[in-house]
Amino acid sequence: MAFNFHKTPDHMNRYFKQQTGITLKHYINQYKINLAASRLLYSDLSISEIANELQFTDESHLNKIFKKYKNQTAKSFRSANK
Repeated sequence: MAFNFHKTPDHMNRYFKQQTGITLKHYINQYKINLAASRLLYSDLSISEIANELQFTDESHLNKIFKKYKNQTAKSFRSANK
């Protein structure tokens, strides 16, 4: 993304945090977790398929980040909201 704006990654990160109050990484993770939550609720995809689709390393990585942002695993989120 920084390349497309002709900026260095460090400059891009500082500017983004200045403007939004959160890091670019935090914003991207939050966005991906919201997409994962939507897929968990409205699709029949497995958690592994969702992790793959959203470019998490594996299901475990998705669960780790999901728990950080939603305070529960993807599986428990899906079960609680069905």
